[in-house]
Formats: sequence, C-alpha cells, structure tokens
Amino acid sequence: MKDRSVPLKITVSTLTRQRPEMLAALIHSWGEMKLPPGCSVRCLVVENDNAALSEDTVRAAGEVLPNGAGLDYALETELGIPFGRNRAAREAVQDGSDLLCFVDDDEVVAVDWLERLVAGYRNSSAVLLGAPLRAAAPTGSETVLQRLMLRNISNRYLDKENAAAKRATLNNTGGVTIVTNNWLGETRLFSESGLWFDEAMRMTGGTDAKFYAETVAAGLPVGWVPDAFVYETIPPERLSFWYQAARGRDQSNTHMRRKLDQKPTKAVLGFLSTPLRLLGLLGAILLFPFQPDRRLIQIARTAGWLVGVLGIPFGYKSALYKKVSGH
Repeated sequence: MKDRSVPLKITVSTLTRQRPEMLAALIHSWGEMKLPPGCSVRCLVVENDNAALSEDTVRAAGEVLPNGAGLDYALETELGIPFGRNRAAREAVQDGSDLLCFVDDDEVVAVDWLERLVAGYRNSSAVLLGAPLRAAAPTGSETVLQRLMLRNISNRYLDKENAAAKRATLNNTGGVTIVTNNWLGETRLFSESGLWFDEAMRMTGGTDAKFYAETVAAGLPVGWVPDAFVYETIPPERLSFWYQAARGRDQSNTHMRRKLDQKPTKAVLGFLSTPLRLLGLLGAILLFPFQPDRRLIQIARTAGWLVGVLGIPFGYKSALYKKVSGH
C-alpha cells in the first residue's frame, strides 16, 4: 500500500453551471478551510457550460486563496455532469495530484473539512472515501411550507449521517454509497484503474453512485470519514413537495435502469417491492399529522420512487440535470 504519511498533492474541485452566488460562497469557504499538514492544495472550478460565465467569479477570488491554497478555473463545454467530473479528474492527473476531492457548488465546507478528510485517508487503506452532507441553516426568507420541507431534508440528512456512523468505518462503507457531494479519491483510480464517470449518463445523474459500485466491484477498498462536514444551501425552488418528488422519481429511475443493465435479478426484486412501497406511502401519510418534520419528504420521495420505477416500462428516462436550480 502507498505510504500515506508522505507529503500529498491535492486537487479540491467543484463542477458549476449558472450558480455564481453559490459558487462564490463555496470559494469563500475554501479560503477559510485549514490545509492538512504536509500537503499542497489547489482548488479547481470546472464550469460545465457553453461559455465562461463564472470565470470572473473565480478570478475575482484571486489565484491564491487567503489560506494559501491555489485556485484554478477550467471550462468544459461538453454538457453533462460526467464530462465535468472527468475533466476535473484529467486536470488533477495532469497536475500530478495524489488525491482528488469533490464537493458541489451549492455547498460550503467546514473549516476543518479537508483536514479531517485527509486525516481519515491517512488512517485508512481506502482509495475512495466519502463523508456526510448536512443541510445549511435557513436564511429566514423561506415560507412556512418551505421551512417545513427544509426541516424534513435536514432530518433526512442527519438520519443518513447517523446510519453511516453505525455501519461504516475508515476501511469499509458498510454499503453506504459514496457520492460526489463529499468525495475523496486517489487519482490512480483514473490513471491506473481506468475508472471514469460514465459519459453515456449525460443528464440522468447517478454517475457517482455507478463509479462507487464499479470501485467496489473492482475489489478496491472504500471507506467513510464520519466527521468531515459540508453544508448544502437549499434554494427555495428545491423546497417544494413537487421538486422532492421529481428528485425521487429521477433517482429511482436511474438506479433501477442501472440494475436492469447490470443485475436484472435484483431489478426484478425491486419491481416486486412496489406493494411494500405503496404501504410505506400510506403509512407516511397516516403519520404525517404526528411527525410532519420527517414524513413530508418521505411522502414526496416514495411517491416519486413509484412514478420513476413504474414509468420504466412506458419509456420514462430521467433528465434531472437538464434544468439548473439555484443562484
């Protein structure tokens, strides 16, 4: 195994598209984060758009952040999340980075986020590690219903965080999927193992979950860092029942289509679970008056799951990322 106590070169990247205010907040948090000892860090913004609309936002922050980390920009005009992710990976490999980290452009990182993430890497044998996502605090401008949905989302994230803390370790995720909202991987995954984000899944989402599954299938060690936090800013348009239902619909549709391609038997079992999902939906509706801070999103996501899965025989295919939300 590679000696992890040696100095490391790290690329911290985000993929952005038409969210300059959120991107500026992320870059600001990058400038405040502590840098891990014995590491050189550069931050990289990959804009996935037809034109360099966010380059000025990046340049305004300067080539060097207040904490001494570098800041670079790249434009990837081939639209689609996997193209942007792969561009970041190629940039990291070409730069000679040992590690590539991903966060989303609608997040901010905790001051000790990278320090804890790299400490987790150094204390593990994993080549791919994930960490928790939390919801940012409300801004105060939300409506009553939006605040209710935000509490639901926050509770959902905390439930996932607690479940991961019980199941996962630095050397085993316990089945917890590692996604790119909080992600650390060795660049050797790309340059030596030949793993890349699937560019055939241009707008569907789910390429990070597939990358994780392929890493596990290749027999490569994966792990979980329980205390390296990022915080998602959730814009008002995502705090609606219908947006959350649509997200559940498209995520289940993409996940089930991947199972149909790779593990048809498990996909059939997924279809057969539909009656249980219907019962779960009914139970959530009945419990909603007593647990509104948890059940609203369960109703939305379960209803979306049913539509996404049952829509497959009728030709429905997710296009979740064609529309940009945020600011």
